[in-house]
Amino acid sequence: VMNGEVITCMRTAAVSAISAKLLMPAGAEVLAILGTGKQAVSHYNVYTEIFAFKEVRVWSKTKESAERFRHSVGGAVTICGSVEEAVKGADAIVTVTRSTEPVLFGRWVKPGAHVAAVGACRPNWRELDDVLMKEAVVYTDSREGAAAESGDVILSGAEVFAELGEVVNGTRPAHREKTTVFKSLGMAVEDAVTAKLVFDQWEAQASRT
Repeated sequence: VMNGEVITCMRTAAVSAISAKLLMPAGAEVLAILGTGKQAVSHYNVYTEIFAFKEVRVWSKTKESAERFRHSVGGAVTICGSVEEAVKGADAIVTVTRSTEPVLFGRWVKPGAHVAAVGACRPNWRELDDVLMKEAVVYTDSREGAAAESGDVILSGAEVFAELGEVVNGTRPAHREKTTVFKSLGMAVEDAVTAKLVFDQWEAQASRT
């Protein structure tokens, strides 16, 4: 039996990191994370393992939550008092909040930044405003899922440019030079593949003992 929440956090952060690897501007130095829950921690761990950011900023609705986050990750984190402060000049932004209304506004995002939008997984919830959604090049893991589940896409009327898989297989371009948004919704096949990898690793270790 596997802990599904752990698998989902691992998978979600890994897919977001793939989007960043494909879409984030070269030489990215500043990462901003909005939210301080389990998904925020998993994204911090994966992003700082893969990328060499010079600064990681975090914002939460409460200072106590931000302090808990900093303590739990054990790395260098700058706590910001506002979303605007956290994202100003950031090259990569991860939104992992439970917000039902926009918390990230396009006027705060520097041109060419990459946003991985992970929260707001219901058709009437959103984290990003219309300006950001309409000015950015929007990618997602599933067009069908975005059209049915993503309030950020549905309520803004933004067009999905490509699925992330299309960028991976080379059928659609990665616009690193533009502001990009990856709307993460999650797919059952991603959880299944992640669980299989975890099981295979456990089995390999068990066979050596």
